[in-house]
Amino acid sequence: MTFVAAISALSSRFLTERSFDLIVTPALADLEVDLASGTRSETAARAAVLSALLGAVWEDAVRGGDLARFAGLVLIPACYYTFFFLLGVPKGINDLSSTLLVSLGIAVITLSFAPALVCFWPERQPPRNAEADLPPSRSA
Repeated sequence: MTFVAAISALSSRFLTERSFDLIVTPALADLEVDLASGTRSETAARAAVLSALLGAVWEDAVRGGDLARFAGLVLIPACYYTFFFLLGVPKGINDLSSTLLVSLGIAVITLSFAPALVCFWPERQPPRNAEADLPPSRSA
């Protein structure tokens, strides 16, 4: 799978049609032009597309609902996982190494975002049929 195909598949699955058409599609077009003309390195052109993809994700998250509600949905499993991780430490967190604490923090964040994204992510609207919007034609 090529980079463009992977970004297109990911975008069409998770982004709204509006964000895909207005943000990601122009970035993919710029990628093709930049690679063909040699004005940017391939790494810089791909980084620009990834930046556009992250911007589109942010746009959908902001436009899709309340960020405070999303933060609350993340906080609930974060507290849950943190409680059980700390319950399992026999001598408390003072005896844990900083590497283990960072690992536990990353685990809690990762485990907390997954259910919040599943619950909160806006549904992708099916593409509209342009012909259905046209008035019926009168035939003689």
